[in-house]
Order: sequence, then C-alpha cells, then structure tokens
Amino acid sequence: MEVQLQDDPYSDRIRCDHPRGFHGEIGAEQAAALGEALLEAAHEQGRGRVVVLAPAGVEAGLRTVGYAREGLLPGFYRGTEDCAVMGAYPDAERAELANPEPVAQVWALLEQRPPARQHEVVATRRAVVEDAPKLAALLADTFTHYPTPSGDPEYLAEAIEGGTPFRVAEYQGEPVACASADLIRAAQTAELTDCATRPEHRGRGLMQFILDDLLGDLRALGYPTAFTLARASVPGVNLAFARLGFELRGTMPQSCRIGEGIEDMNIWSRRVDLI
Repeated sequence: MEVQLQDDPYSDRIRCDHPRGFHGEIGAEQAAALGEALLEAAHEQGRGRVVVLAPAGVEAGLRTVGYAREGLLPGFYRGTEDCAVMGAYPDAERAELANPEPVAQVWALLEQRPPARQHEVVATRRAVVEDAPKLAALLADTFTHYPTPSGDPEYLAEAIEGGTPFRVAEYQGEPVACASADLIRAAQTAELTDCATRPEHRGRGLMQFILDDLLGDLRALGYPTAFTLARASVPGVNLAFARLGFELRGTMPQSCRIGEGIEDMNIWSRRVDLI
C-alpha cells in the first residue's frame, strides 16, 4: 500500500487524498491501518483534524478506528466509483460546526430554494497565462485566508499553462469574477474552486455564468462528474451550486482555513455528462 499524506499546519489538519492501492476489493484491516497511521501522524504533528478522501470501500475499516463519514461523492472515480469523505478529530472540538447558526440558516434557505433572479446574459472566457497577475489580485483581495496559494501569480500561471480551466467575466476589459476547475486527472473529476467576485459586481449572476461555462469545459474533456467544497455559512455560493444542479452531499465541520478562519465546508457534486 502506498500512502501520501499532507501535513497542513495552515488548516491544522492531516489530509490524505485518494491513497493508491485502494481500488477494487478493499480489506477492512488495511483501511483501519491507514486510519491509525494518519491519526498517529496527527498526534505527532499536533494537528486537530484528519481528512481522508478515498474510495467508499475504505469507510467500514476507517469507522473501526474512530472516523466518521462527512460526505459521499457518487461516481467520483471515472463516473463509476464513489468517494467517501471521512473525518477524525484528535481535537474533539473539531467535530463540531464552527458556525452552527449561519450554517443552519443556509440549510434552511436551500430547502426553500428561492428562484434565481433573471440576469442579463454575461459572456465568459477561458483565462490565459497573461491573466494570472490580475486573477491573483482578485483572489487575494477576496480571501483574507485561502487553502491554496491562488493569490500568487506564478502559481496561477503554472496552473493555467498546465491545462486547468479558468473562467473570467470582465467589465470594461478588467476581470471582475473568476472560478476554476481543478482537474483530478486520474479520477476524471474536477473541483470547482477559486470562486471570487468583486463586491461592486455581486448580484449580477456572474458566478452562475462562469460555473455553467466551466461545466461545459469539463464536458468537452469527457469528465463525468464535478464537485466543490463551499463555505457552509455563505448563502450565495451554496445557492449558486444548487441552481446549477449540484446536490448537497454532506458538511465538513471546521475543515480548512478560508475567509475569516477555520470554516465549515459544504460538499456538493453532480454529474457533468448527464444534462
């Protein structure tokens, strides 16, 4: 079994994404050994949380060593195999929501599913490497904290050059909103992320148009599914994904540092290949 873990002091957690050797028939003992090794690493590094994204067959074994399911992403791996989002909490407080009241308000709003306002159609375009400095500035201005270095122009330029679909909406020639589809090529899925809009341009439905066009980019690549992790206490971004046909798959309590601090994240996913 080959396992790569990410020690993430920024969000005070250990994370393990898609450990190799876990496809097909998965033994509970092997999955439990993985969970224990990650917990040991968390204790050694003093981290308060462990996150595992892995084929759903690991769930039973991880539960035996104290992990809980936070979400399940159907068809995550190449459209055929589900992905379990599992959490463990060396710091017991990390099992609780950071912002329970705002999160509950968002859940209630999602149940009501208010109709979207009609907006004038806005064209978006794929970003090019030359856009990286302005996109980095937009993201840095939007997020005080962020789990990836998206405020770094060189990081964005490398991602765009490497084929990561970025979409921008412009006003008078300047980017005022953006989002990206972070490709997980081995699984043939993508995380929609880097969603940012200048405050003075919010309420125009820009993110809806950007995300819809990103789904088209993924469809053109032959990707069967997409997912996102959205700040659970922010109504707008959650409504945007709900209106695009994403389904709420779970909530990760106190998952990562973004916005004002360590935040709860809602898990959303949908099929891309089925219209």
